[in-house]
Amino acid sequence: MFQLAVMILSVYGFTMAEEKYLLCRSDDLDIFFSSCGPGRIIFFFRVEPCSLKVSVWRGRMFWIPKADITTLAARIGLWHEGTKVLKWKTILCHGVDDDYSFCGTLKGETINTTVRISGAQPTYLQGEYTAVFEAFSGYFEELVACMNYTLIIKQKLH
Repeated sequence: MFQLAVMILSVYGFTMAEEKYLLCRSDDLDIFFSSCGPGRIIFFFRVEPCSLKVSVWRGRMFWIPKADITTLAARIGLWHEGTKVLKWKTILCHGVDDDYSFCGTLKGETINTTVRISGAQPTYLQGEYTAVFEAFSGYFEELVACMNYTLIIKQKLH
């Protein structure tokens, strides 16, 4: 009986795991994603071009939030071989005089926008990285989006 229970729970766990989807592929980078949020969150974020050889990207976001986006905080964690290599948190929407067009979006409205992302060309070792993106809305920081990204860097970039 015990073995049967373990088998059922194992199969249930594997079928409930989020499936990873290919987001993009290039000669230096592959990116896969899956949702990690509670329930079904309709959120999609893509970076173009799919390469770490550049320092300017376009971030394309499609999202139907389950809460009003008057205030919005974002948190990103990046791990390589079990070691956290980046921890970043910022406030995207303050509630007044916001820089992003999606700030002020009401629950259930569709957000379909592009943002410019720029920075110094990153230096990363070859290998697999795991990134977790979380977004929190409101003063009680309700989780409104959560995505897992797997980045496979195919060559050392410097």
